[in-house]
Amino acid sequence: MWFIFPQIRGLGHSEMARRFAINDLEEATAYLEHPVLGKHLREISNELLKLEGRTATEIFGSPDDKKLRSCMTLFSRVQNPDPLFGEVLEKFYGGLPDKATLDMLEINSQEDFQEV
Repeated sequence: MWFIFPQIRGLGHSEMARRFAINDLEEATAYLEHPVLGKHLREISNELLKLEGRTATEIFGSPDDKKLRSCMTLFSRVQNPDPLFGEVLEKFYGGLPDKATLDMLEINSQEDFQEV
C-alpha cells in the first residue's frame, strides 16, 4: 500500500511507512511529476473511480482505507492539483480530507518557515 499510495511522513510508524513516506508538498509534487510514479498513481486512482457500490474499506480493508484517504489528501494539496485526487476523496469519503494529513502538512509548513 505504501509504495502505491504514499502518505506524508509522520503518519505511519512502521519501517515500511517510514521508508515510503513523503516529506512535504514539494516532494509530493516531484512524485507526481515522475514519469512512472505519477503516472501509476493517476492510473490506479482512475481505476478506483470506476468501482461502483463498494466502500474504500470493502476494497482495501482497514487500516489501508485510511491510508488511501491520507494519500489522496496529500496529493490534493499540491500546487495546481489534479482534480482526480479530490474526486477520489469525494467518492469514498464524502469529499472530506484526512485531518491528520492536514495537521502534518501544517506542522511541516511551520517547521520550514522557522528555518528561514
